[in-house]
Amino acid sequence: MPDSSIITVGNELLSGFTQDTNSSWLAARLFARGYPVRRITIVGDVDSEIVTAVREDLARRELARIFVCGGLGPTPDDRTYGALALALERRLHYDRPTGALMQGLMFSRGVAARRGTAELNAGNRRMATIPEGAAVLRNGPGMAPGLAFDLGGDRILFALPGPPHELQSIVEQLVLPRYLGGGTSPTVRELHYRLAPESAFHDVMRRLEAEYPDVSLGSYPQAQLGRLTIRATGIDADRVERAIEAVRAGVTAYQPG
Repeated sequence: MPDSSIITVGNELLSGFTQDTNSSWLAARLFARGYPVRRITIVGDVDSEIVTAVREDLARRELARIFVCGGLGPTPDDRTYGALALALERRLHYDRPTGALMQGLMFSRGVAARRGTAELNAGNRRMATIPEGAAVLRNGPGMAPGLAFDLGGDRILFALPGPPHELQSIVEQLVLPRYLGGGTSPTVRELHYRLAPESAFHDVMRRLEAEYPDVSLGSYPQAQLGRLTIRATGIDADRVERAIEAVRAGVTAYQPG
């Protein structure tokens, strides 16, 4: 199964001012498409930290899809394009089609009328200055485009805008249909218990980890609600079914609802 990673960029995430909802939303889509996320990294608006995070994921050959989210905007703290150019050893260049599209958006959204000009300012041009060799992913709701870099060997790195509605639009309309084919959606099975302690499942789950190394088994309590979910995930549907039934049979003191 091809794996994915997510790198989210922003001081606001590290300070707690903004919650990283992009990672959880994106991880769910990638899991469903058969590209499960193996690593999520949050870094600040610092060139060296973005470059290091990107290069670390590039070095992990099992990561077929790498997503860098945030930092594509018009202000100096938006550093992702420049950091990607460093990490990928590519030059930055002003992309004229992207700039022209921005000017069209300025007219259609009344920005040009309010400014009194359709001329791109320094911030606009910053959003159209991208690393060479990138495929531009049009950002319907916003200005800064997403990017896709073909790394060879069926590996692709994406740069996506931070605002959730912009990121989701690009992923749903462009990334999912174009770049996430061929994956196998995992099988997921769950048992739901009421008032069952996690510790009661230790022995059987420990044994099944060795018996079913290809199936991921996990326990997920909601103590405040008195609920416990046991979840089995894997590619082989028959193996997943057998593993979850073995949990049911192995803990008879509690019955799932």
